[in-house]
Amino acid sequence: MFVCSEVVVVLPVMPVVARGPLEGVVMEQLAAWLAAERYSRTMVPQVLGVARGLSAWMDDHDVSLAALSLDVLEAFQAKYAPGVPGHVIVKVRSPAVRRFLVECGYLPGEELVRKRVRGPSAREAPPLGSAAVGELDAWGRWQREARGISQACIHHRRGWVGALVDSLPVADEVINWSACDVTVVNAFIVDRAEGLASASRAAIVDAMRSLLRWALATGRIERDLTGGILRARATRAMLPRGLSPGQVEGLLSACDLDTIVGLRDRAVITTLWRLGLRAGEAATLGLDDVDWAVGRVSVIGKGPRRLTLPVPVDVGQALIAWLQARPDALDRALFVRVRPPIRALSSAGISDIVKHRAEAAGLGVVHAHRLRHTAAMNVIATGGSLIEAQELLGHSNAASTSVYARVDLASLRTLTVPFGQVPR
Repeated sequence: MFVCSEVVVVLPVMPVVARGPLEGVVMEQLAAWLAAERYSRTMVPQVLGVARGLSAWMDDHDVSLAALSLDVLEAFQAKYAPGVPGHVIVKVRSPAVRRFLVECGYLPGEELVRKRVRGPSAREAPPLGSAAVGELDAWGRWQREARGISQACIHHRRGWVGALVDSLPVADEVINWSACDVTVVNAFIVDRAEGLASASRAAIVDAMRSLLRWALATGRIERDLTGGILRARATRAMLPRGLSPGQVEGLLSACDLDTIVGLRDRAVITTLWRLGLRAGEAATLGLDDVDWAVGRVSVIGKGPRRLTLPVPVDVGQALIAWLQARPDALDRALFVRVRPPIRALSSAGISDIVKHRAEAAGLGVVHAHRLRHTAAMNVIATGGSLIEAQELLGHSNAASTSVYARVDLASLRTLTVPFGQVPR
């Protein structure tokens, strides 16, 4: 049963006779898994019904449990095309069945989130050779130990340019780096960047420059090639864009406080725009990170660095309202899903909250990071200094915060002189 506003939609359970390779142990494991994941009592029989339907379909087509694959699942779902009885329930409950089969090892090698991942891993790519993997591992260790690069950044850089290393000739499991020159590198960048946004193209170039610096530092190449590689086209410098007080109020008003979802979304948005958190930082907040006795919250920033920020009154009120309604979850995350499995929201989940509430408020496309800009600009607008904005945002380098000086119009006006006069 789904409840959407005032509309109640009932999805009938598929009437399938118990048979097929999933019956018995697998179905018992699925029932236990659904209970452990805190799926609701109305959803459990629906998921079990889809699993039984899959089992019966496999029995009809002589597909054994060992032969179960993603293609088998897609063929089963294709049977229930739009208009076919059972189409809706198969569509909405198959993801849960698939996740169970992946986590329990019945779909080995299948990545659950492959189609939802953005960035370098979104493209299907063949597995890399062992020689390339060894080189990329060594590059990753160099970035971590010599440059202090975060593991997440290393992972993304590897995804962007790993195919270049794999394309170089190999002799006796050793990469021949002499074949890597400016022409080869630029041809790879052009091919890899095709159809991508400017930010992604810049990320490819950044990863390539890092790879070539490492190759030079470790003697794999003899000349510095970074000066000859293509650069992503520079974008026009833009001022940080925040939301006006009216827009922030409209965003908060789009959250229905009579619902659990509305209470959670208001708490998320209030925390983002008042504390200037990134979406990923908000997603990692736990119940134990808020010290109510002293009114402070501990945040894991970039680096990772742990920041301690004060909890403003409006943030505290929004969090209390949400925590009073927060359902029991599988972990101690501060912000969690409200539908099973009830667990921590991901960074993408935090961003989706801002996106959907902005659309409901008629603000168009608003990303979560824009609320971070709003927080910094609010500090400046209320008379705060760049140092205070830097402490709020957790910037280790003051240059990162200096961009907000360009939006401090009151201070900038004091630097201007009337037209025609010579500055003194």
